Amino acid sequence: MNFLFLEGFHQKWKDILVIGKTIERDNKKYHIIGMTLSDEARLYIIEPYIESKNTTRKGIYNQRRVLKKQEKIDCCYLHCSTFYLGNEKLQVQGGTGGSLTYSSDDYKTIQLFFDMMSAGWVIPEWLKNEDWDNLQLITLNISHIEKLPKYSPDMPITIIHKPEPIQHILEKTVTLNVGKTSSFYFMDNYKDKVQCYINNVTLIDVWKHTEEQLSDPKLLERFSPDELQQAKEHSYKALEQNCPKGMCYIGIEYECSKDLSLTFYSKQYLKSCPETHQKSSSFFLMRLKPDKEIGTHNLPLKGSVIQTPVSPNTFKIPAELFLYFEKVETWTETVS
Repeated sequence: MNFLFLEGFHQKWKDILVIGKTIERDNKKYHIIGMTLSDEARLYIIEPYIESKNTTRKGIYNQRRVLKKQEKIDCCYLHCSTFYLGNEKLQVQGGTGGSLTYSSDDYKTIQLFFDMMSAGWVIPEWLKNEDWDNLQLITLNISHIEKLPKYSPDMPITIIHKPEPIQHILEKTVTLNVGKTSSFYFMDNYKDKVQCYINNVTLIDVWKHTEEQLSDPKLLERFSPDELQQAKEHSYKALEQNCPKGMCYIGIEYECSKDLSLTFYSKQYLKSCPETHQKSSSFFLMRLKPDKEIGTHNLPLKGSVIQTPVSPNTFKIPAELFLYFEKVETWTETVS
């Protein structure tokens, strides 16, 4: 270690605000520490942290195992959109969250806690002996703020929660037939029967689709010629790695009796082993937006794309409805 190393971790605040408010909900405790202002304003919250169970399975390490292993960290306040301290509105512009397990060697985090204590933060009794392995620190970036708001303990705090959709793994086998309709049902996480209708299955010439999109004259109104050329090069490079020219992706238009978003994968992809691109790791993400909002069964019409390259002569695709996303409504929390 040298002093240059320490200099890189040293933080200088233009201002610091202590809030020190504990929130109790669903038998859990959360603590809003306060805010700092340097190059931008940040708000800090301590939350419970539960490490995901890393179940080791025997067998081939394939894409199915990779997808099932991708568990998201449970963060309550990371996806909030707005905070109000009294009448002062704080707009959240993204944030980060991470376990405090290794923060005893994280000088930035240690300095933050010390500076908050020096500014008047009193660590609540319930938090003093809590093991850091059981806690995580949420840091929210607050946009367009030049000075920190005023705060007093009697001031109400209003929080607008905008949670991400909840992912549920299903792994239901389905057979998709190009140009044909079909229907099936599954039992969701609440044991409710969900009826699904496949209205159309198409093969998408993704190269042609991308070329048409990038040739849209309206793009020149938003991007310079150099920026547009860079976008084209990046898109074609990603396409070369993910879908060879002459191959197609599979587009699915569907209706669902519940407001859920479905994600399909081909059996071929789920059985395959993860590949590592030697030269680049560009990834091409394609979305399908149906032309109509309502389908033939008077339900919202949605689209999904299976990004497994298939021959343009393909008619039948063994697949799975691998997972679905449950929408979570925005809600408001008031802390007094």
